[in-house]
Amino acid sequence: EEQVKKQVDGEKLKLWQVAQEKAKEKIDTELKDLQEQFKEKAQKLEEAQKNELELRKQARDLEEQKKNLDLELQRKLDEERKKIAEDVRKTEEEQFRLKLLEKDKQVEIMQKTIEDLRRQSQQGSMQIQGDVQENDIKSVLSTTFFTDSISDVPTGIKGGDLIHQVNNQMGQKAGVILWESKNTKSWSNEWVTKLKQDQGAAGADICMLVTRVLPDDINGFGIKSGVWVLEPQYILPLTTTLRMHLLELSKLKNSLVGRDQKMEYLYEYLCGTQFKNRIESIVMAFSELQKDLATEKRAMERIWRKRSQEIERVIENTAGLYGDLQGMVGAGLPSIQALELPGFTEESVGEAQSNFSVSQLTGSTDTQVADEASPQQSLL
Repeated sequence: EEQVKKQVDGEKLKLWQVAQEKAKEKIDTELKDLQEQFKEKAQKLEEAQKNELELRKQARDLEEQKKNLDLELQRKLDEERKKIAEDVRKTEEEQFRLKLLEKDKQVEIMQKTIEDLRRQSQQGSMQIQGDVQENDIKSVLSTTFFTDSISDVPTGIKGGDLIHQVNNQMGQKAGVILWESKNTKSWSNEWVTKLKQDQGAAGADICMLVTRVLPDDINGFGIKSGVWVLEPQYILPLTTTLRMHLLELSKLKNSLVGRDQKMEYLYEYLCGTQFKNRIESIVMAFSELQKDLATEKRAMERIWRKRSQEIERVIENTAGLYGDLQGMVGAGLPSIQALELPGFTEESVGEAQSNFSVSQLTGSTDTQVADEASPQQSLL
């Protein structure tokens, strides 16, 4: 037992020594680890402090740079302002100097022009007098007939003094009037001969010779060898009359262009489904209108609203039919005043009311129905 006890004690001692060594090794290892962690943390703390110091230094440097930059920017702005002000002052001085030189040049040119005009007026140049009359004619024509094109014939080119192109409301050419202005003290028949020759070169329809001295056989205005000879005071009335004739002739010519083709289009339209649909729409609208007027006598507000819509349908279909025919036939189709915008006056409204009255269109003879249709007639 003692031996066993001794062996056990010896084993316990060995185990305790082994445990002590292992514990010591473990403690040393943990201590070394803690020391390493401490060193690492101390190193990180030191680096963090260095970084913080560096960041603070950079922040101070940025703040200082910002202040310096603001100061430098303000200095540059002040310098730029001074430079701009100096440039503006120099530019204004240069412009003022140029304006003075320009005014001096203008004064010199005006003095020369005045001298030339005074000399020419003293000489009594007939060319200047003719130009003045020509410019006056051009101004009167341009102001009165603003849709027309009036241009000068270049000097040295045959063709009179002014070429007056008559245009319709759509800006299309309707004719050409050739103008010749003379301001002399005696009449010459050569003017008429020359103007007739210029008419062919200019392609003009009418020749107008304005002169203050007329031949013996003309009083005020008249025709001589196919040329209208007139005094200046008859320019507007005679031009207005001749211009109307040119417009009518142009309208007639345009209506005759493609007449057979238009008749073919019109025949196809009348035989087609579009014309049938429009007529059926008109008949159906009036049938419904007549039925409503004959049967419904109550709820007048609702009925009037419905009738108003039906009448609008009638007007729209009628206007559409008129527009289709006008698009095919053109200017040859007679104008309907009630469907034309320029003639939309109180008189045209009254005429439209009489033409499109419900009693006439429906053929109704009932006095009461006609009385009930009065609001719709007023709408028409």
